[in-house]
Amino acid sequence: MAGDRATVVLAIARSRQGRHEEAISLLSEVARRRPTDASVQADLAMALLSAGRLEDALCGFSEALRLDPHSAQAQCGLGLAYQRLDRWREAAEAFRLTEALAPDQAVGPFNLGLALHALGNRQEARRALLRAATLAPDDPEIIEALAALAAEPSNPPVPPARFSGDLGSFGLPEVLELMRVQRKTGALVISSRQGAGIVHLVQGRLTSASAPGIQRLGERPASEAPFSSDAVFHQIVDALGAMLSWREGAFSFHPGDPPEVPSISFDTQRVVMELFRTTEERA
Repeated sequence: MAGDRATVVLAIARSRQGRHEEAISLLSEVARRRPTDASVQADLAMALLSAGRLEDALCGFSEALRLDPHSAQAQCGLGLAYQRLDRWREAAEAFRLTEALAPDQAVGPFNLGLALHALGNRQEARRALLRAATLAPDDPEIIEALAALAAEPSNPPVPPARFSGDLGSFGLPEVLELMRVQRKTGALVISSRQGAGIVHLVQGRLTSASAPGIQRLGERPASEAPFSSDAVFHQIVDALGAMLSWREGAFSFHPGDPPEVPSISFDTQRVVMELFRTTEERA
């Protein structure tokens, strides 16, 4: 068994080097010895996908899911195969299931956003990409996809990013104050060389914030037991504090209702005042 694991690792390395047929040969041998191992079947299907053997890959991912219907790896691979075949509806469904199977990973909502965008559903694509960015705020591919979506001309009722600018000329506290005064609902995306952060607002009140290295709290459904209000408040302040230190970057506001009704929200002025207080204490 240890030998099979080593062979799988070697095959994956070969595939990443572009030596796909060698990887397929190695994985096929392991799959013959372990025909009920869903992970091996999924690895083999991924090698087939990398080699451009799309129909074979579809069969392989389907077999892996037959062996283990809860395999997020196989479900995502199935979506990628459908994506390469321009079968976008089937890809979107596969990525929805990927997100359900692995809700703490960004790969599902990210690829779902791409599939929905290809289907012309820009509003749902934006929401999926925002979920992905919340899970992986420092992933440049996700932020690029969001920025590209916001930059596209849109037809009603899809709202564009109605407010954007440069952090060098318009600071984060000023942007948040504008969001408060105008009672904005949506997501404020802050991007810089240090990564990306997202601030969620409802009617100008802060509901959650995330930044690289700062775990997000707050956006639990109202039907679930919430985190303590104090814990969420200080986590938002910490995330905004990280973003406040970014001297260069850009921001864009994406209007729209949150995916779920948040159980906690905070007055934006109160949060900004606490942000300034903690910043002065650390100086």
